[in-house]
Amino acid sequence: MSPKRYTLALLALFLLMFMVVPATNWVVDPFWYFRNIEVRGFNLVKPSLHSYERLVKSALMSKLHPEAVILGSSFAEVGLPVTHAGFTSGGRLKSFNLSLPRAEGPEIYCYAQFSLAQPGLKRLVLGGFNMEAASCTRYPNLGEVDYVKLLLSKNAFGAALETLRQQDSKDFFTADGMWSFRRYSESFRNDGDIMDNFAEGLIPHLCQSPQRNRELDYGRIDRSKAPEGESTAGLRQIIRLALRKNIQLILIDFPKHVLSYEQDRECGRMEAYWSRLWRIASIVEEEAGSDSRQVELWNFYGYRDLNAERIRAGIAMPGRLWQDAGHFNVEVGEVAFDAIFGSDRTFGRKVTTRDFDRLLAEGENERRAFLIKNSWVARELDEARQIAYRQTRGRSVQPSRPAP
Repeated sequence: MSPKRYTLALLALFLLMFMVVPATNWVVDPFWYFRNIEVRGFNLVKPSLHSYERLVKSALMSKLHPEAVILGSSFAEVGLPVTHAGFTSGGRLKSFNLSLPRAEGPEIYCYAQFSLAQPGLKRLVLGGFNMEAASCTRYPNLGEVDYVKLLLSKNAFGAALETLRQQDSKDFFTADGMWSFRRYSESFRNDGDIMDNFAEGLIPHLCQSPQRNRELDYGRIDRSKAPEGESTAGLRQIIRLALRKNIQLILIDFPKHVLSYEQDRECGRMEAYWSRLWRIASIVEEEAGSDSRQVELWNFYGYRDLNAERIRAGIAMPGRLWQDAGHFNVEVGEVAFDAIFGSDRTFGRKVTTRDFDRLLAEGENERRAFLIKNSWVARELDEARQIAYRQTRGRSVQPSRPAP
């Protein structure tokens, strides 16, 4: 072969590869952005989206123009049902779950600002509202699409090949932004695996010398007026923007598994939990009025069958209500949304300062009655805690001291 033909052949091969990569990424669409070709068994399962949610989710907001949006951490992404009939007003509102794994205050604040600026938005469900006003210069490209990363990058091409390879797997994501997390993982098929998983989730909440049967100290619940300082400015700004744009804002205090509540109680943290909820309720009422239906705060504290699933229940992960002490599956989220957007008050209460004492009393009475009938709670918490302590050996994690 002559040098000229060799050069032309190389050039043709290069051009072919240059065309194959973007064509493959566009057709397979591993990050669910283009949505032109969706075929079960070919590209409908998206196993790689988890690592690229921050690349595509805000861009999808700008492309899809949803009218009802869920925003929060992975708790919201895994458990809050984006297609719930009440949330979507009977299917009339196009919906999307914008939640992101490991999202915390500043990021949630900036994504909330971005969401409330979108045309057509009518409803925002917001979880994780411990937010200070933050500079959003770290997120300058929210809503913009990066075609180079979506079509030409090596990572996108690798994700496309992985998408083709894993089409026989369970759905990792839904087109409207929900994530299955560990629900279909082959690693969590028996009680021992699930106990280890629960224990790992308890590690950040361990404390030295937890105290069993600790009663709530009502005198340590801070009911002072929420300050106008930096610690509350972010939430206040989000509420004011929602009011100004006539967007319904629902603030959700996520449900937790009873083992998580008991761990926090034995470490003396429940007074801080209720103090925080009081401050949020007072901010809502200061900004929106005590009887507002445009801005509401909902709490899902409770000791009920729905959030008291035993770890040693003999149920594999796909059939469970809870994946760990914080991540609840969509079945729990459905009942929570039934309370917010319907009339079923089986699980959840709207929080106001006016009804706060009743909320506390009902919660304490419910807990006492539940624990009398369910001695397994103490046993399984002790087991999970001992495993968690063993898991921390060799790590830098140190149990915190219990609150006084």
